[in-house]
Amino acid sequence: MLRNPHNYVGKDVLKVDAQAKTTGEAIYPNDIYFDDMLYARVKRATHPHAYLKELDISKAEALDEVVTVITANDYPDLNNFGLIIKDQPVLIGIGEKMRFMGDALAIVVAETREAARKGRDLIECEVEELEVISDPIRAMEDDAPSVHKGDNILDNNNLDKNIVTNHKLKQGDVEKGFNKADLIVENEYTTQHIDQLPLQNEAGVAFYDESSEEIKLWVASQWIHDSQADIAQSLGIAKDKVRIIQPAIGGAFGKKEDISVHIHLALAALETKRPVKMAYSREESMIAQSKRHPIIIRMKTGVKNNGKLTAVQVEVIGDTGAYASSGPAVVHKGLFHCTGPYNVPNVEGESYTVYTNNTYGGAMRGFGALQMAFAYDSQMDIIAHKLGIDPLELRYKNAYDRGSKTATGQILNRSVNVKETLEEAKDMLKDKEGQQWKKEVKVYLQ
Repeated sequence: MLRNPHNYVGKDVLKVDAQAKTTGEAIYPNDIYFDDMLYARVKRATHPHAYLKELDISKAEALDEVVTVITANDYPDLNNFGLIIKDQPVLIGIGEKMRFMGDALAIVVAETREAARKGRDLIECEVEELEVISDPIRAMEDDAPSVHKGDNILDNNNLDKNIVTNHKLKQGDVEKGFNKADLIVENEYTTQHIDQLPLQNEAGVAFYDESSEEIKLWVASQWIHDSQADIAQSLGIAKDKVRIIQPAIGGAFGKKEDISVHIHLALAALETKRPVKMAYSREESMIAQSKRHPIIIRMKTGVKNNGKLTAVQVEVIGDTGAYASSGPAVVHKGLFHCTGPYNVPNVEGESYTVYTNNTYGGAMRGFGALQMAFAYDSQMDIIAHKLGIDPLELRYKNAYDRGSKTATGQILNRSVNVKETLEEAKDMLKDKEGQQWKKEVKVYLQ
C-alpha cells in the first residue's frame, strides 16, 4: 500500500534511531567487547600485481601475545567471494597472484591490538613483480597482461583483454540522427575514484559457538543476507551456521555492501575458539575497500540549430579495479543513463567493465548515473554556448515529459518532474547571486 507523501514531505518525522545516536547510546561494531577477546589485523599485499613467492610469518608467531597467524596454507579449501562474480580470494597463497594493494596475505590474531599490529608488520614476503595495470585503456590492449586470466572465473572470450562484461544500447538510427544535426559536439570525459568515507570504518566481532557450531558476527552490512550467504559459501558451510547480528552501521553509502572484515573474523574465531575483534584504520579502509568507479565517457551529441537533440553516441569504459564487486551492474547502468533526463530519438552506446590493479570499484550512491550526468550535462552546457542558447532553456526544450520514451524503451508515466525542477531553478536564478552564477558558467565555458 502506497503511503501519502503529503504526510511526510515538509513535515517533522520521527527518526526511530535519532535518540540513541544523539545520546551516544547506539552501539556500533567498534563498541562491542567480550571477555577474553582477541584482536586481529591483516597483512596485505606489498605490490599491486605480483606472484607471492615466499611468506615468512616466523617473527610474527614468535612475538609475545600473538596467538596465531592464519594463512591460505591453513585453509586451502576456501572459496572466492564477491557480490556478482566470485572472483576475490580470502587469502593469497604461495604461487598465487596479488591483484591490488588490499589483497590479504595473512591474519594475525593477538591478545592486544598493539601486538596484532606489531605481528602484522613483522611478516615478510618475497614477490615476483608484474606490470601494474592502472589504466583501463591499457588493460584492454591486446598485449596487456591479464589480471585474472587462467582463474576460470568467467566464461568470457574477452577476459584476455581484462573485459569483465560488455553491454550495448540502441534506439533509432544514430547515423540518420547525426545527418539531421546542424551541430555535432564530441568530447571525452573522465571521472575519478571517490571514497565513500563513512564515519564508522569497517569493524566487527566474531565468536564461534561450539555448542551450536554457529559463527556469530556483530558486523555492519548493507546486504546482510548476501553477506551471510557469501561467508557461508566461502567457508563451505551451511548458511544457517552463520549468524550476523547487525549493530548500528555508522554510515555506508554503498561501501558496506561488500565483504570486509567478515570472513577474516570468522576464520579467526574458528581457529582460536575465542571472541575476536577487527577494526580497519582509515588508511586500510581506503586501500582495501570499494570506491566509486572511475569511468571514461566518450560522447558524441547531435543537435539542430533550434536546440532539439537528434542523436547521442557513447562509449563507456568503467574501471572496476582488481575485482568485479558490483561493477558489471554499475557500469552498464551508467550506459543506460547516457541521455540523462532528455529526449533523444537516436541513441547508440557500448559499455565495458574492465579489470585493473586499482582498488576495486563498488556501490556508491547513484550506481553509475552520477558519472554519466557529468558527461551529458557538460555536453548540454557546451552545446548551449556554441548555439548561443540559454543552458536552462536548452534543457527545458529537450526535457522528458510524461509519456516520453527513454533510450532503453521505457515509457515514463509517473514522477516526471524535470520541467518543474527547471522552472524552480529558473526562478532561483533571477536573483543577484543567480546572475553571478550564470556569468561564472559563461567564463568557464570560454
